Amino acid sequence: MSQTSILELAHEKLYWPSPEQIWQPSGSGARVYAELVSEKIGQKLRRERQDAQGVKVGILTANPTGNDTEAPIAIVCEFPRTVSNETIRETYRLAWSFSRARSLITLEPSLLRVWTCCEHPENPKSSEPLVVATELSLSEQAAQALQWVELVSGEFFQKNEKRFKRSGSADQMLLSNLQEVRGQLYEAGLKDYTTIHDLLARVIFIEFLFQKKDSEGNPALNNRVLQNLHRNGVLSKVYTELPEILENFDDTYQLFRWLNNKFNGDLFPGKGESVTDREAEWQAEIKKVKTKDNRYLTKLAHFVRGDLEMRSGQLCLWKYYSFDVIPLDFISSIYEEFVSKKSNKEKKIIKQDKGVHYTPEHIVDFILDGVLPWDGEEWDLKILDPCCGSGIFLVKAFQRLIYRWEKIHACKIQAQTLRHLLENNLFGIDIDEEAVRVASFSLYLMMLDSIDPLEYWENQVRFPELRNRRLIFADFFEESKEGFRTEPDAETAYIFYSSGLH
Repeated sequence: MSQTSILELAHEKLYWPSPEQIWQPSGSGARVYAELVSEKIGQKLRRERQDAQGVKVGILTANPTGNDTEAPIAIVCEFPRTVSNETIRETYRLAWSFSRARSLITLEPSLLRVWTCCEHPENPKSSEPLVVATELSLSEQAAQALQWVELVSGEFFQKNEKRFKRSGSADQMLLSNLQEVRGQLYEAGLKDYTTIHDLLARVIFIEFLFQKKDSEGNPALNNRVLQNLHRNGVLSKVYTELPEILENFDDTYQLFRWLNNKFNGDLFPGKGESVTDREAEWQAEIKKVKTKDNRYLTKLAHFVRGDLEMRSGQLCLWKYYSFDVIPLDFISSIYEEFVSKKSNKEKKIIKQDKGVHYTPEHIVDFILDGVLPWDGEEWDLKILDPCCGSGIFLVKAFQRLIYRWEKIHACKIQAQTLRHLLENNLFGIDIDEEAVRVASFSLYLMMLDSIDPLEYWENQVRFPELRNRRLIFADFFEESKEGFRTEPDAETAYIFYSSGLH
């Protein structure tokens, strides 16, 4: 029997959706997830694992014909041949990093296995499948556990609840790791949370560039680019990875300046009106971060390398995250919690708790399904979030506008159009300045993720400046603030929508 026969048997005996509804769901919400895992996980496996050539990747979802955006029950990976344990472990790491499905189903000739996606790859148990079935046993021993009603009702997950704890999922682990390094940086003497958050955002941004690969399989920050940076005097030597750069303070800030010149935007200092003002911003941050022993950037280097010891005695999991697979709205939702949640010790230090409440991600999807469904055709819409937080609504709305544009034009969206959308279609306001900074960062990542890295350097991809232009640090409901008053400013609403309060 072929692998497809296992899925057909599951469809016939266990009442799973048909194989066609796993690979290409007919509902728009499910189809987006299927396309996303096929692109992010399938392409990466085919490109980097020799024995994974021909792998098909799809999703098992409760309603494959529905248009609602619901997290998949499982990511399904079908290999045309028996694969190595290393390939299975890499598949698991990618599915865990994707952080949208609670389980992974792998299919090899005559073999089906079910894995939890709620145990990090370093956890020994993560290499133990919950269910192992062959084509002969699928209708017997595995039938009870894998019956469709067991999966879709959640009974399967409840019966195995110890293997599906949210604390082990990628988003919760990344949040925990970021909180840990933030606390260690603060205790080491960097007493400015805004600077800490900016540094961590840049680390994620640069790591994304090191991992995001173009259509030819080369990362955006590859050996050729790094050699050119050395040849042109930007870096003092040729580097191969981010931790090495972070251990050299001067080279780190040289790289920051170079990236700022390349991409513009709000990720780095130097946005003042004059050259003097811009340099003053750089020097103000450098004064905070630079020490004789470079302890802050060195701690970040340990964090990225994965050898930063946490208070629990365990090492951080940075090296296991695949930032070219992680959905970029995931980063925004992580930072949504990160900038607002501090440990009890941190709260005592800063003596404040704004009591900010953010919208859970599934609620964001539910609302957008109603007002901005995936299968809509209008993409040139202006969207305002008057309490944007760190941008989760705007990031997900941006994602849908991109999807609509590409569907209507039947081609990949270009950097110029993405920039146009950011400059003219998305606006956000919030009273938390750090959250606004994160919203800007999250939208930039979504823009980059939609472009082939071959364009990054050759076509001069430039970020628009968003903070204080399209993303405003203010109280939208404050009647005394000009531009936000209900009656006096009502007639100028068009100005806001057309120019972003510029």
